[in-house]
Amino acid sequence: MKKLCSFALISALTFSGFIVLDSTLPDKARAEVNTIKQASAVVDDWPWQTYFLLHHNVDYLQELAPGTLKQGDTFDTTVYIGGKDVGVVKIYRLNGEGKLQRYKTISAGEAGHHYYSRFKTPITTVYTPGTYVAVLKVDNSYYYGGSFQITK
Repeated sequence: MKKLCSFALISALTFSGFIVLDSTLPDKARAEVNTIKQASAVVDDWPWQTYFLLHHNVDYLQELAPGTLKQGDTFDTTVYIGGKDVGVVKIYRLNGEGKLQRYKTISAGEAGHHYYSRFKTPITTVYTPGTYVAVLKVDNSYYYGGSFQITK
């Protein structure tokens, strides 16, 4: 009985400590914590979340390197996929720390032959100027074309 009372007392003190700790956080800190939770609600299920890991684990494919694009241009590439799968391309923006922030997922379009897939999307003002990377997934394989720039 003594152990049960001790356990109940410790549990109550711990729980009340969490409540007091949360209520003592400044509003700004609480807002930042909530912002981080909301911003990370969308999780990309592809294996690499940084450019460093992508660069060291994914095969390079020249067709995914468009050079410099301007807002108003079109990202348009045709890739040999070998008839295995149609593939999907994701365009990521690189933040200052090299983390990948997904901007667009592009489904394959008709390329004139079943061994090829075409990926096309307009570069709108949603794409803020900066460094981006396009990543292709075909079957269970991943490819990228290095980083490229989008300007105004």
